[in-house]
Amino acid sequence: MESKRKAFTLIELLVVIAIIAILAAILFPVFAQAREQARKTACLSNVKQLGLGFQMYAQDYDERMPGVPFNSCPTCWPWAAWPGSLDWEGVFTVAIQPYTKNLQILHCPSEADNNRWDGTNGISYCYSEYLYNANNNYDKLSALSNGATGVAGVAILSECWSSGIFNDWETAGPTINGVLDGFNRIRYNQYTPWMSPHNGTNFGYADGHAKFIPQNKIYSWRMPSGWTDPHQMPVIFPGGKEPGQ
Repeated sequence: MESKRKAFTLIELLVVIAIIAILAAILFPVFAQAREQARKTACLSNVKQLGLGFQMYAQDYDERMPGVPFNSCPTCWPWAAWPGSLDWEGVFTVAIQPYTKNLQILHCPSEADNNRWDGTNGISYCYSEYLYNANNNYDKLSALSNGATGVAGVAILSECWSSGIFNDWETAGPTINGVLDGFNRIRYNQYTPWMSPHNGTNFGYADGHAKFIPQNKIYSWRMPSGWTDPHQMPVIFPGGKEPGQ
């Protein structure tokens, strides 16, 4: 005698569907966080590789990083000074490409193309304008080593929405406690809307190491203080200091 197979009742089916929906609601954010963590790690690896390119460039050019000497050549925009350069980023991408030999590391998988200055032609990383402009010989490692933090404490590369250069006097974007501190190019890796996909930013330092700094730890006292307080986290003004120094 064959046994009759019991079918799901409507109530049982609804319970199963509800359980699946609850599990999905719990697990999808976890999967999304894991995916973004992997992307953040890839971004950090990119910064590290770019930093090594800078180090190799400096070894070949008397410990001097790529820069455009505006003090002695005010008309030397990067696309004029660096053959093959199309925009602000050219001052370092063209210079270090022979060492990195990889264009893919110029893009962070966390960031959308339309959230950069140059769109699909833009890049995800920026170079400190202090070194870029070669002011006070800050593109020379010896000059950076004389700062309060030394070469290991000065951030020269950053994830950034502005495709090429960053500084500490940015006046666009949200305020922090009602104050603009000049760090929005590096605090927010996307600007439509203003956000950081992984709640922080990866930085490369003048000695070649790279690290991630959470968004709520990124702040400069220089601009709000009228440029009288050199404390920053991270330090991007070569004469700056870290909080507590």
